[in-house]
Amino acid sequence: MSNDITPIEDTSVSVSGTVQMLQRVGVLCTKAALQQVWWAGLAFDIGQTAVEFGYSRQTERLLNRIGARIDALEDGARERLKADEVYQLSAQAAIRCMLMEINPRMAEALARAVVELGVSDLEPGERMEVARGLDALTEPALHLLQMQYRAQHDLLTEPELQAVDGDVKKPMRFMALMYSSMRLTSWLAPTLELERAGLIAVTLDNGTFAEAHTATMAIRGQVVHLQDVYPAGERVLRMCFDDPAVPAFGAYAVQPAQAPSEREP
Repeated sequence: MSNDITPIEDTSVSVSGTVQMLQRVGVLCTKAALQQVWWAGLAFDIGQTAVEFGYSRQTERLLNRIGARIDALEDGARERLKADEVYQLSAQAAIRCMLMEINPRMAEALARAVVELGVSDLEPGERMEVARGLDALTEPALHLLQMQYRAQHDLLTEPELQAVDGDVKKPMRFMALMYSSMRLTSWLAPTLELERAGLIAVTLDNGTFAEAHTATMAIRGQVVHLQDVYPAGERVLRMCFDDPAVPAFGAYAVQPAQAPSEREP
C-alpha cells in the first residue's frame, strides 16, 4: 500500500459556485419573507463541496412566485409575513413538496396557497388546518382533490364527460376518468393522504365491490372512488387556484395564458 498522500483537488470553482448559490438563496428567501430555509430544502454534493436547491428549478419558481405575490400586497406585508408562524410553516412545507415535483403548475399552485394563507383572516386553528392540508399535497393528490370537487359540482369539461359516457357518478366512471387523466399504478396513496388530512370523506365501499373484478382491483389498490370534498378541502382548493373549476393537471388540463414576464427564457 502506498504511503503517498493523494493531492486534494482544487475546489475553488465549486466553493465559488456554492457561495453564489447561497447568495441566491438569501435573495429568494428575502423576497419570499422567509426567516430561514430548512436543510430539507437543500441538496448537497459533498464530492464537489457544492450546495443546491433540491430540484432547484421548481424551488426557485416557487420562491419567485411567492415573492411576486408579496410584492403585489400592501406595504408592510413582507414584514408581517416574516413574523407569521403559520406562513413560515406553510412556506417550508411547500419547499419540501418541491423536492418531489417536476410540474411547474405545482409551484404556481403552492405559491398562491402559501400567500393566500398568510394574509387570510381565518382563526389560528383553521389556518393550521389548511397548512397541514398543503403539507399533504403532491401533484396526484392535488389533481385528485380538484377532480373530486369538479365532479361533485358538475364542472367537468366536455372531453372529461366523454371519458365517463356523460355520467361520472355511475359506478366505476370516476375511476375511469382518473386513469384516463393521469396514469398511475395506484391511486391509493393520494387518496389516503387526502383522507388523513381531512380534505375528503373516508369511503371504504361505494357498493361496487360485489363484482369480482372490482374486488380484485381494490385489493391491488387500483380502485379510486368519487368522494365528498370536505369544507377544508374546498378551502385548500380555493387557495391553490384562482378558479378551482378549471382543470390544472393531467391529460385534460387547461393551460393558462402566460404573461410575457412569466414565460420561460
